[in-house]
Amino acid sequence: MKRSEPSRRRRLRAVALSGAVLGLAGCATMPSSGPAALGPAASGNTQNTRVELIPVPPADGEAPDQLLAGFLDALGSDQADYRTARMYLSDPSWQPSGAVEVLDSTPGLSSTSGPGKTATVTATGTVAASLDQHGSYTPAPPNTPLFRQDYHFKQDSRGQWRIVDPPSVLLTSQRDFQRIYASVNKYYPAVSGHTGKGASPLVADPVYIRARVDNPLQTAAQQLLNGPSTWLQPVVSPVFPGNSKVELDTSTPQVKAYLSLGPDADWSPGVCRTMAAQLFTTLTQGTTNIQTSSSTVASVALYRDKNSSPVCSTGSEAEFNPVRVGTTAYFLSPEHQMESVTPSGAGAGPAVEDVPGKLVPTGVGIGSFAVTPGSGSQVASVSDDGRALYLSTLQATTAPTTPALRGNTQGALSSPSWDGTGTLWVVDGDPGGAPLRALVGGTPVPVTVAGLADGASIQQVRVAPDGARIALLVRNADASTSVWIGRVRRTDGDDSTHKAPTLTVEALRQTATSISSVSSLSWQDGDGLVVVGQQTGTTSVVPVEMDDSPSSLGTIQALSGVTDVTTLPVTTLPGDPLWLFATAKNTDDQNEIFVSQLTAFRWLPITGNSSSRGSGVRFPG
Repeated sequence: MKRSEPSRRRRLRAVALSGAVLGLAGCATMPSSGPAALGPAASGNTQNTRVELIPVPPADGEAPDQLLAGFLDALGSDQADYRTARMYLSDPSWQPSGAVEVLDSTPGLSSTSGPGKTATVTATGTVAASLDQHGSYTPAPPNTPLFRQDYHFKQDSRGQWRIVDPPSVLLTSQRDFQRIYASVNKYYPAVSGHTGKGASPLVADPVYIRARVDNPLQTAAQQLLNGPSTWLQPVVSPVFPGNSKVELDTSTPQVKAYLSLGPDADWSPGVCRTMAAQLFTTLTQGTTNIQTSSSTVASVALYRDKNSSPVCSTGSEAEFNPVRVGTTAYFLSPEHQMESVTPSGAGAGPAVEDVPGKLVPTGVGIGSFAVTPGSGSQVASVSDDGRALYLSTLQATTAPTTPALRGNTQGALSSPSWDGTGTLWVVDGDPGGAPLRALVGGTPVPVTVAGLADGASIQQVRVAPDGARIALLVRNADASTSVWIGRVRRTDGDDSTHKAPTLTVEALRQTATSISSVSSLSWQDGDGLVVVGQQTGTTSVVPVEMDDSPSSLGTIQALSGVTDVTTLPVTTLPGDPLWLFATAKNTDDQNEIFVSQLTAFRWLPITGNSSSRGSGVRFPG
C-alpha cells in the first residue's frame, strides 16, 4: 500500500475577520463523543483571526493517489462551489448530494491499476459520524466496519489522470469537519398541537451546514426551504413548496428574503406569517453560533421578487412560540412544600418565596411536580407516595380533592412534564402498564411508546415545549441508564365516531452515549439538553445534543454531590442569560439548591429563608 501525503498539498492563510470569533484549523480535533471543552475560540481570545485552506489545482503528471489526496483536500476548502475540487474530475458538472462521511483521521489511500488507461484508488478509514443529505448528524455506532470507498480514474487525451463518476457523498476528516461545518437549527411548524395563541408551535431541526462559505445565513435559509430532516418530517409541516429557492439580502438588520416558490405558491396572510416566522427563528435562534456582529438579524421581510413590496414581515416568532417563560423556577422545601426561586442578574441573591396555592389535599406531601410553561400557572403535583397526581394552580385558594391520575402501586407515578400545547406527561412505573401516561385538557389520553427495549423502564420524562419531541431517561435491563429522544405523533379524536385522541412516542434514538449513571435531564434549547451523569468517573452536569454530536457549550463547572438539574428551556430570547438550578447533597447528606449561569462557571447556593435546603428544582415545563 502506498500512503498518500495529503497534508503536503495544504496552503494555510491567516485572514482578518472583523468581529468574527473562529478557531484555528488544525489546533483542535473534533471528538467523536462527549462535550467539547471550552478553548480559546469559545472564550474570545482569537478574535479577528482564522486559518483558511487554499486548495491547490492538480499538477501535470500526478498519479491517481496523489490526485485523490488533492481532491479530498480541495473538498475541505472554504470554496462554496468546490471549483478547485472539480478540476480533479473528468466531468466538472458533478454535484455532491450533501451527505458526508466523517472519518476519525485522514483516510489511507491504496491504488491499483486497471485495464487500459484506468486505475482505482481505495480510501479507507474509521467512521466517526455521518451526515445525510439533509445535514442530519449520526454518530457511528460501536464496532462500525472499516470504511472503504473506491475512486475510479481514467487518463484523458493529454495523458492526465482524472476521477470519473465520483461518489456524491463527501469524505472528510474530523479535523476538517470541525473547521468547515457548524450546527444550526431550522424551524418548522408542528403538525399537531397549538400554542396558547392558536398557532402550530415551531420545532427545531438540527443540521450541520458548511459555515465558512461566503454567506452561512444564506445556506441556513436554503436548508430550511429544502425541507425537514427525515427523522423529524412526520411530525412537522414543511410549508415551503418543494424546490423553493431563497435569496437573502443581509446588508441591513431587516433581512430581505426573496422567495421563488413556484406559480402555485400560497402567499395568503396566514401562510406568509408562518414562513416569515420560520425564517426569522432560523436566522436568529438557530444560527447564533455562526452570526457575527455584522450579520445580526432584527427582522425578516418576505418578497416575491426584487421589484415588489414585502408581502409580510416579522421581528419575532410571534404566535408560533409555544411558550414565553420568565426566569422563575420552583422547588420543594424539606417539608415537601413548593417554593419559587428567581435568579438575579444584579449580583443580589435569588429571591425565594413560598408558593401560596393549595396544590394537594391537606395531609398530602408533594413528591414531584411540574408547572405549565405558559401563563396559566397550572401545577401537576404527584403525591410523595407516588400513587396520585393532582392538578391545581400556583394561586389556588382551594385544594383539589380528586386525583387526575392514580397509580396502582406505591411510587408508580413520578416525574411529570408539561409541553407548550397543554399536554401533561407522567412516568408510570406500574408493572405491566403503559410506561407513560398523559393528560390533554385534564383528560387521560392513551400513550404508546414504540421501540422501548425489553426489560427497560422509563425513569424520567422531559417533553420539549413544542410538544413534538420528548426526552426519556431509561433504566435498561442490565441496570444501566441511557437517554433517548423520541418524536411525538398525535392523533386527534373524533366525537362523531367516539374515537379518543392518542399519543405515540416513536423513532427513539439514543443520545448522551458517552455518559453513564444518568440521574436527571432537562431541555436546554431547541436541540440540546443538560444531564447529570458520569463521563470520566465523576458525576457532573454535562451538556449534550439531541443528535449526540459534540456540544458547543463547553464544560460546566463541577458541583459536588449533584443529583438533579433544570435549565431555562428552549424559549429564551437570544442574548438572555441561561440559568441552571441543581440539587446537590451537602456534607451532611442534606439536599441543597444551587444556581449558576450557564456561562458563569460558578455554582452558588440559594439562601431563601436563610437556608438553601430543598430538592426537585424545576423550571416550568
